[in-house]
Amino acid sequence: MIKAAQQKRFTVSLDSGDYETLRALPEGHRPPLTLQYVLSVAVKNLLERHAAKQPSFPLDD
Repeated sequence: MIKAAQQKRFTVSLDSGDYETLRALPEGHRPPLTLQYVLSVAVKNLLERHAAKQPSFPLDD
């Protein structure tokens, strides 16, 4: 895990339905995960796919 001093914070706005669905993801795991952890993993996966030129969806639309 990255040390807090090395992390950068930003804000993302979602519609309420997406937010509620997203919040349910980590709560469904045993043991429960934090929303911060789930989003961090998702962003890391996106950046790794981008670096490998294999995005799972087009980013230029």
